[in-house]
Amino acid sequence: MEILFFAVVAALVLGRLYQVLGQNRGAEPPAMRPPPAFGRPDPVGDKLENDKAAEESAKVLQFPAKEYDGPGAEGLKAIAAAQRGFSTPEFLEGAKAAYEMIVTAYGAGDEATLKDLVDSDVFEAYKVAMDERRAANAPKIDVVRLNEPKIVDAELDGKIARIDVAFSSDLADGGDGLRAADEIWTFERQVDSRDPNWLLSAVRTA
Repeated sequence: MEILFFAVVAALVLGRLYQVLGQNRGAEPPAMRPPPAFGRPDPVGDKLENDKAAEESAKVLQFPAKEYDGPGAEGLKAIAAAQRGFSTPEFLEGAKAAYEMIVTAYGAGDEATLKDLVDSDVFEAYKVAMDERRAANAPKIDVVRLNEPKIVDAELDGKIARIDVAFSSDLADGGDGLRAADEIWTFERQVDSRDPNWLLSAVRTA
């Protein structure tokens, strides 16, 4: 009798399991999402990339006001927009160093150094003057004092950036005392050139 009781219980349990597991009840499993086709346009990804590019461009065009006010401000902004990484303080530091190197090289008749710092027209003019100085056995020129240079004008002419810088210095050239030199130098470079150097392209009295 006891065996018959357990047999009936087992039959009831198996029947219940069949009703639950043998039929399609409950939620469907989530469908597998197919992997994106290689190279297929991704509207969301494209938008993120475009937004990122726009953000980077905006950063380039955001100029610190203190760097681009005063003389030549609009020209400096145009140059900065065309030449990534341009900075007025860094440019002036480079211009100051170039002034001392050019004046010293000119006074010493150092043509090799000048060729890397000035354009062809300025070099030819300096070469003539250096030949005359050598013939006259003129003494070398030293920069004794140099005030902080100042930008007086700037422009972007197509791909050519030009910046006028005012220099005021005291030079020693073998004479009695010092000789004051107040000049405006024009530096230029092609903004899309791989060569980062600015070249002296003109000199005039301030």
